[in-house]
Amino acid sequence: MLLEIQELKTYYSSRGQEVRAVDGVSLSLERGENLGLVGESGCGKTTLSKSLLRINGPNARIAGGRIMFKGRDLTALPEPEMRKVRWREISMVAQSAMNSLDPVYTVGNQMLETLQLHTELGAQAGMRRAAELFELVGLEPKRLKSYPHQLSGGMRQRAVIALALALNPELIIADEPTTALDVVVQDGILKQLEQIQSQLGNSMILVTHDVSLVAEMCRRVAVMYAGRMAEVGPTSTLFSEAAHPYTIGLLNAFPTLESAKGELISIPGSPPDLAVALPGCPFAARCPFATEKCSIETPELRHIGQDHYAACHYAENAAEFRRAAGEQLQWQKAAQTEDRAARLQSGAQPVERLAGDRLSEQRDEILTVTDLLRWFKLKRSVLDNVRGRGSAVVKALDGVSFEVGAAEILGLAGESGSGKSTLGEVITGLQNVTGGSVAYRGAALFSNGKFRSELRREVQMAFQDPYETLNPRFTIFQTIREPLRNFGIGTAENRYELAAEVLRQVELHPAEQFLDRYPHELSGGQRQRVAIARAIVSNPALLIADEPVSMLDVSIRAGVLNLFRRFREELGMSIVYISHDLATIRYICDRTAILYLGRLAELGPTEEVIERPRHPYTRLLTAAVPSPNPDLERKHVDARGEIPDPLNIPNGCRFHRRCPFALPHCGFEGRDLKLLIEENHDERYRELRDAVERAELENHDLVLTIGPDAQAEQVIALTRRIMEEHDQPIEQAVDSIAAEGRTVRISFPEQPEPEHYRVGPRHTVACYLFEPGRGPEAER
Repeated sequence: MLLEIQELKTYYSSRGQEVRAVDGVSLSLERGENLGLVGESGCGKTTLSKSLLRINGPNARIAGGRIMFKGRDLTALPEPEMRKVRWREISMVAQSAMNSLDPVYTVGNQMLETLQLHTELGAQAGMRRAAELFELVGLEPKRLKSYPHQLSGGMRQRAVIALALALNPELIIADEPTTALDVVVQDGILKQLEQIQSQLGNSMILVTHDVSLVAEMCRRVAVMYAGRMAEVGPTSTLFSEAAHPYTIGLLNAFPTLESAKGELISIPGSPPDLAVALPGCPFAARCPFATEKCSIETPELRHIGQDHYAACHYAENAAEFRRAAGEQLQWQKAAQTEDRAARLQSGAQPVERLAGDRLSEQRDEILTVTDLLRWFKLKRSVLDNVRGRGSAVVKALDGVSFEVGAAEILGLAGESGSGKSTLGEVITGLQNVTGGSVAYRGAALFSNGKFRSELRREVQMAFQDPYETLNPRFTIFQTIREPLRNFGIGTAENRYELAAEVLRQVELHPAEQFLDRYPHELSGGQRQRVAIARAIVSNPALLIADEPVSMLDVSIRAGVLNLFRRFREELGMSIVYISHDLATIRYICDRTAILYLGRLAELGPTEEVIERPRHPYTRLLTAAVPSPNPDLERKHVDARGEIPDPLNIPNGCRFHRRCPFALPHCGFEGRDLKLLIEENHDERYRELRDAVERAELENHDLVLTIGPDAQAEQVIALTRRIMEEHDQPIEQAVDSIAAEGRTVRISFPEQPEPEHYRVGPRHTVACYLFEPGRGPEAER
């Protein structure tokens, strides 16, 4: 046994109250085992993790229990001894990589600092070890010289993992290691963690709200609720035979590509205040199966099967609970105990009244975007201007076209850096257009480069972060009243009732109790509902929803997603739903657009795009989604790097460098060959690097300057061999290879970008594989 937690209690002092964040938790971990720790925000997951390292902060104390690690009680160790345990024996991968790294030091210096603090390595030996660690996590050693802001999100997270592995600890605590990352980058991180564990044999505690990650990565799962263990058991058992109603609710609420085809069930209410003593079961107020006994008597975590434990008085009825919990109406019983009896029926009259005139209008297209450009000019230094470089342009959006119909939800998916949020901000007038057009009901949204103010009421936006989009000094009423006043809606006398009405529309009940509260008095899900209420109170025809559920707990995502479906069905509202989560897109969207590096890669009916993706990039996105089935072994994708820099748009198809199906005319260029030579460590690549003094790009060509001890014939032969052995047809794309004095020029032709080819009803794909008469997929 590597770790055994016995009745651990960790309490915080806050405003004269004692918050019981961890209240009597017992848990164990074997050597080489992965344990998943899941639950909502505020349930105590992170506090438990930090307690293992004793880094909870000055207002926290371990009030009881023991943490037995390799036979020692960590709660009793003196601080100097505990410092030797941190990083050397137990390390942590924190949630936000940007906050974990010091912005004023290179990542290499931060690696070196950790190594020198805990070992006797010198500077050179320490940097060699850092380089080994970077290679272990899939980073180039040259990145050691980079500052955190010069790395992408995925690279920063890999650097944090390398930092956690620096001293080869026996236990790694990964606290939401992939929460802020795209699905493709996330898949790469998981692949790397699996490879590292197979090499080093570390144990891991994976703290997450994503049950799919647990299904793929962990052998056992511990479910926390209100500072206590609700259920613990083998992953396959919990996913198929969950015994605690809270676990059942989490599994029903979590959107996966499969579950998104049906109905997602939200858990009403929110976790209890841990500063208040909780009689009975802490989940009783939200549980659809609770009895009077549950409110009085606290259930113990008891054995109910092989390695399976649950803290529920009625765990023996779990099979019946699982059948009944598949209906949202069953959970309304719990909602009624929290004064939410009218949760589903509320707001029916207001919805009907607001929807009436809009649904009577016979217009097919609400939004039309045509060849939209949004470019950003970057200023160059005086020295750059002298060198003739001039100004650089970031092409965030580069020729985007689509339309949104009346009462339609269009999903917009893609990795970070693809231009999704920029597109949403342009449509709502938060950014100007560089070129192209955006039309609302046939009328241009921009006039003389500025958004037409008279149309602002019709086009509104719900933002990603509910904690930053609400003014902390405004009450909820003041927040909602602001757009009413700005657009001249209602009178001073009836705006209070209008605000209450829109809160009922977003299912905040009783509405009157929320109007006088401040944002800090609401949960994350309640804040997001308020942010949505503010966006729809002006009765817009078009709503742009930018990652509206990405920061919300699993249990309340379903409720917010169901709101958007209601808005479409009952208000006739059109919605552009921006997300990197294909499961939520599948759940609510009629059509889906896949955006890559400022251009649409694929656009079509959501079911077609998800079930039968045509573009290789769409296939990559769908293949990278974790599976919620712990018995299914999913092969991790080969992402072939990350999204390119929008300062240097690739030749031809923008995805060609990462595409496993690329054709010779897809746009290969000198930059692809240069990266291939620089980023590989096989002997033949090193041989070519040794033979070349420098490699420079000239338009689409690569010019290699021959080293003093090499010959042109040798460089050409090595270059051809590398291209021949590569799994993409780079050699077939070459126009010519010629020696010019002490240089070798590899020339590539300029290629146009692929057009959008029709592959089905309202389904197009920008890929040469589907080019009529030429593409191998065109006739299928």
